[in-house]
Amino acid sequence: MLPKIKNKTKLGVQFKIFAGLFVFVEIVLRIAGMSAGVMIDDFEISDEVVYEPRFYSDEVGINHLIKGAPNFMPGFIVNDQGFRGSINYTKKVVDSLRENTNKRIIMVIGDSYVEGCCPDNVSNSFPDILNREEDYVVFNFGVSGTDPLQYELVAKKYVGMLQPDLVVTVFYIGNDILFFERKATPGIPLTYPLKNNKWIYAVAPDHLPRKKSYVFKDYKESYDFYVKHYSLKGKDRTVFEKGISYSVIFSKIYLHLEHKISHQKWWKDNPGIIAVDGYDLANRNLKAILKTSNKERIPNLFVGIPAPAECEEENLIEKYKMVFKGLEWYIPTNLKEDDYDGLEAGNHFTNEGHKKYAMFLKKLIDKKIK
Repeated sequence: MLPKIKNKTKLGVQFKIFAGLFVFVEIVLRIAGMSAGVMIDDFEISDEVVYEPRFYSDEVGINHLIKGAPNFMPGFIVNDQGFRGSINYTKKVVDSLRENTNKRIIMVIGDSYVEGCCPDNVSNSFPDILNREEDYVVFNFGVSGTDPLQYELVAKKYVGMLQPDLVVTVFYIGNDILFFERKATPGIPLTYPLKNNKWIYAVAPDHLPRKKSYVFKDYKESYDFYVKHYSLKGKDRTVFEKGISYSVIFSKIYLHLEHKISHQKWWKDNPGIIAVDGYDLANRNLKAILKTSNKERIPNLFVGIPAPAECEEENLIEKYKMVFKGLEWYIPTNLKEDDYDGLEAGNHFTNEGHKKYAMFLKKLIDKKIK
């Protein structure tokens, strides 16, 4: 009988060790910011979902800023074209500037970095720092949450119309590379900002709705979709699924496996669909911008912003050469991790980061226009 007692004792000790390790890891993951029951940590399930409209999409699918929208940074001004600026971006204004000043018109296209996130005041963002230079005026076409397709659409609509002296496209390496071919969504903004919650993307990944490039018709549909597919707390979940939703470890593993299985089934059921090369897709968008500028005989400048976690790497030009294949492009080498407000892909420059990027960009712009 003694061996059985020893075995039971051994199993009891092993169970206690396992349980202790499990609790320890759970605590560590929660301290690190991970949330139980959801796949995306900054997505919160709420009984009262409040949509805060910040963007609108025009007739060709370009996302614009809404004047007077909530939660803009201090000093934030939106012009009549739905972009950040104290002057309107029209041919009449361009002609007036050329007639009355010696300044060059610099058109800068990009996402939230260009829009001006997130120094203590938007006047400390790199586009505003550059706009204070004596030699040129910056037309800011940055809109948060957008991507290379937006940049292409902006170039096609505004470059010929405004005839700037230089077109600068700022590509954020952290999340501008998309691995699905998004279509323009006229009348539907690319993101739905929710109060005290994440911004929900308006386009669903193909494998979840089982449809290619499915676009949510409104914020409510997008929120319900996220609850259903990115959490274990939806009304259709089983008792087991709701039970493990209280554990970070179990819920993350379960949801990732669920998505992986769904993804594999999508490809199996649709063998004719070709996987999208995100690098090639971004390259096509950028080359379309170059083609638009060349058609108008306007100089072009492509610049990158490295993701916080890789800003100090030395091989970024080589690492992302497929994105910029056939293009001349530049990326700063003077940035440090402390120049960002965090190390995730969704983080942005601090005041110092914006200042350094403005210095980097000024040298390139001066070289191009002089």
